[in-house]
Amino acid sequence: MTDIYNKIKTIDELGRISAELKQQSKKIVHCHGVFDLLHPGHLRHLASAKKEGDILVVTITADKFVKRGPGRPIFNEELRAESLASIGSVDYVAIDRHPTAVEAIKIIKPDVYVKGQEYEKKDKNDPSRIPDEEGAVQSVGGRLAFTYDLTFSSSKLINDNLDVHPAEVRRYLQGIAEKYTIDGIADQLGSARRLKTLVIGDAIVDQYHYCEAMGKSLKEHLVVSKYMAEESFAGGVFATANNTAQLCGEVHLVSVLGRQDSHEKFITEHLQPNITPKFFYRADAPTTVKRRYVSTVSNQKVFEICYINDLPLPTALEAEVIAYLDKIIAGFDLVIVSDFGHGFLNKGLVELICRQARFLALNVQTNSANTGFNLITKYPRANYVTVDEPEIRLAAHSKHDDLQSIMKELVGKSDFANLMVTRGHLGSLDYDKKSGFHESPALASRIVDRVGAGDAFFAYTAPCRAAGVPQDLLSFIGNAVGALKVQIVCNRSPVDVVDLKKYVTRLLK
Repeated sequence: MTDIYNKIKTIDELGRISAELKQQSKKIVHCHGVFDLLHPGHLRHLASAKKEGDILVVTITADKFVKRGPGRPIFNEELRAESLASIGSVDYVAIDRHPTAVEAIKIIKPDVYVKGQEYEKKDKNDPSRIPDEEGAVQSVGGRLAFTYDLTFSSSKLINDNLDVHPAEVRRYLQGIAEKYTIDGIADQLGSARRLKTLVIGDAIVDQYHYCEAMGKSLKEHLVVSKYMAEESFAGGVFATANNTAQLCGEVHLVSVLGRQDSHEKFITEHLQPNITPKFFYRADAPTTVKRRYVSTVSNQKVFEICYINDLPLPTALEAEVIAYLDKIIAGFDLVIVSDFGHGFLNKGLVELICRQARFLALNVQTNSANTGFNLITKYPRANYVTVDEPEIRLAAHSKHDDLQSIMKELVGKSDFANLMVTRGHLGSLDYDKKSGFHESPALASRIVDRVGAGDAFFAYTAPCRAAGVPQDLLSFIGNAVGALKVQIVCNRSPVDVVDLKKYVTRLLK
């Protein structure tokens, strides 16, 4: 075991070791991957790679950057490193604490960077980052090579043998895999790229203030906490737009900021590059900030303060927004509304949007600031609507009735073509006027943070629905996005479409 641990180094240590070995005319070979479940394909790949030079170094993706979906990696980074270090052909191992192999390649400066044959020929739907890695190895004077031997799918071995999902979910995934190819699903996702999309909604900056309980005050009934750190996120409509921009090529964003404390610089810096924003400003308010205090011990939210003015927009400002939208809205294929009920989307704007939007997608949210006052029923029509189960029950004034009956009744009263209800750990239930109901199970098995999961689900499924993605595939994509989103802290980043394609590939293998 001592020899095994002597093989495990940091990336910086490997950089120094590589430089020293090169001085001795040794040829350095570098392999990189997750190596979650070692199998004969890995062993033969590493043995073949070793033949390209004298010293084989292997770097593995750190746990926090493994984006293969809920429940992965099966084995943590230390165990994966130990397993690789026990292989005779491997000389050194390091855990790569960067999101891709590019930085490790630049530090180690291998003579040869080796990947498996499955990475050699790539089609238009391939989500790998091999071109970046090839560029990195060429920049340090090395070359890219491939091994040709037995190949196994770690994901398929795990899916078939380690019961990552319950039996009913495995049956559901098998049904999707039998009906749709992975390339076909990628094509369906790509079909939304052509949509010219307008996103409208409430501006929110989310803040997490991390703290640690110190004890109870001796003089007050008060738990005193120690400030540790803080983090801000572009939330609300900005999170919706950032996720939508992963699918749609051109996204135009319309929202209202507060002049008192706009946070505009922060917001614009945290928008995806294919988003064009148009901001209006109200003088009587700050941009809404939702500050949550989060325990560093339990990662639970313990308290929240909102900096908000949720009164309706001043009449003159609302007229200005209406005039702007009236000029542009007909030019968009898809209009996405993210309504948090914070004073922006009132009667005049709702009437204009419902009257002129060619394809209208709605997400109307109930939250602590508007419980019972911001319901989906404020919109007379939509092509696609997503709500969670408590929100639709509030809209229907029904706590206990059958959910399908509630959905049919709401669609019957409103001009909604398609209604999707998200149900947390119960998955989602979709009702389409033409094709009826379709139920999909939840795919998440590990939850880091639920904040923003519904927004991401909506932001991905709305363009898919507008692009004509079939009902069953729409639900599958939404639940896959939700499963990835709950592993991201708040709105730290959108769900990357590359990661989604990789996750779908691993689910269906």
